[in-house]
Amino acid sequence: MAPKIICLIPVKNEAWILERCLRSASIWADHIIVADQGSTDGSIEIAKKFNKVILVDNSSNEDFNEYNMRSPLFKEAAKIEGPKILISVDADELLTPNFNSPEWNTIRNAKPGTIISLPLHNLLPDGKYWSFGEIWMGYVDDGTKYVSGSVHVPRTIMPSGHDVLVCQDIQLLHYKYLDWRRMQDRNRWYQCYELINKINDPIAIFRRYHPLTAVSKEKIHDIPSWWQTEYAKLGIEITSILHQQESRWNKQIVDYMNKYGAKHFRHLNIWDVNWNEKAQNLGIQHDKSLADPRRLWEKAVNRWLMRTQNKQHKGGVHLMDKILMKIYK
Repeated sequence: MAPKIICLIPVKNEAWILERCLRSASIWADHIIVADQGSTDGSIEIAKKFNKVILVDNSSNEDFNEYNMRSPLFKEAAKIEGPKILISVDADELLTPNFNSPEWNTIRNAKPGTIISLPLHNLLPDGKYWSFGEIWMGYVDDGTKYVSGSVHVPRTIMPSGHDVLVCQDIQLLHYKYLDWRRMQDRNRWYQCYELINKINDPIAIFRRYHPLTAVSKEKIHDIPSWWQTEYAKLGIEITSILHQQESRWNKQIVDYMNKYGAKHFRHLNIWDVNWNEKAQNLGIQHDKSLADPRRLWEKAVNRWLMRTQNKQHKGGVHLMDKILMKIYK
């Protein structure tokens, strides 16, 4: 029996891109499982338009926990009988439109327990893309359970010692950077979340959430025209996006500042936003000022981190990072 290919997508307020993702996934997947975390922007209505979609209510996942976002997808997939190949994508991702590639047969014939790896490309606003490298995003089901942590968790089952099928022809297109403002809002929120939950120190947080300034020119390429033309033949337009008016992450940042105080976040690079004005626009009351609390030397540190982002692994910069990690407590 040929294995069924099951696409797994966690969703929360992804109406800006979800329809495109589901139209693409409907071409290559036998089933699409969407676990919605209480969307209020029309994402649920979009998902219901697609016959292959199995919609899972994951709205009880109120706290941010990426394991809780993804685990219902694997539990629902387990209910589908027969051999399965599980492919995890995010709502802002599409596979390249070479759906007749021989690699699809290679994937279908991979033995149970095989991890599937694809090259990931971040699309950029200027008609170029950043070649990120390989990402493990699929698994040929053998009954192994999905087990992971809470933040930046693997998107697929990853048992140690298993074979990895490294694809080259089938690739993953990531839309995160095309909506630049949304991406910045999200990265500011992640910085605050990691600081509050003591996942990383402020220096490591900066290095993680300013990746583009460290990307070498060799990894930036022109977008191949066939990505657009082949999707166009299928009636799918892949270049435009629907910009969100206001992201949910900004509200959460203002809520964090109300709870912990603006000073708690002074070592983060989030102060290109006027948070007093943002709170007013969002209609959020706050007793204390949310103005930039950084001192001059803290602003200077942020400028130095930005200038040295592409040199962070060199000896002198790496040593200075370690010193700053001790100061920034």
